[in-house]
Amino acid sequence: MDTADHIIEALTRIQEHADLIRHGGDEVHGGLSLAETHCVHWAGTLADANVTRIAGRMGMTRGAISKMTRKLQAKGLLETRRPPDNNKELRFVLTPAGLRVFESHLRCHAASRDAKHALLRAYTRQEQEIILGFLDKVAALAARNHDKDDSGEAGHD
Repeated sequence: MDTADHIIEALTRIQEHADLIRHGGDEVHGGLSLAETHCVHWAGTLADANVTRIAGRMGMTRGAISKMTRKLQAKGLLETRRPPDNNKELRFVLTPAGLRVFESHLRCHAASRDAKHALLRAYTRQEQEIILGFLDKVAALAARNHDKDDSGEAGHD
């Protein structure tokens, strides 16, 4: 992966982390919140998607993901399946409507990636390395503050 792709990944991580907190109630795709849209994304992306795997990717509790996936099932976007070798575990699969949301979300990310690539073409490779280092540090700081907030400690902006 080249430097520009690493920078875009860092920007996306920062943006999605902020969007999940700040815009959790905003509608994005057909009445879905951004968090619900990302839940559909991970259900469509992860092999053997389940509550634990999605919660880990989204940085949310299993309880929050469980509640969200029930809503997404009620909206006809997700179905659950039990693996043949495990009667306890539930895995999520996208319905045809869920697949349309998933594909729409992928198109949004692709358009955003293209716009960011266009922006980064104005910078040399060395400048991009500096930008990437800075963004990695910002993302690490945001993650530490998020972890502190989750543990009851006060985070600082």
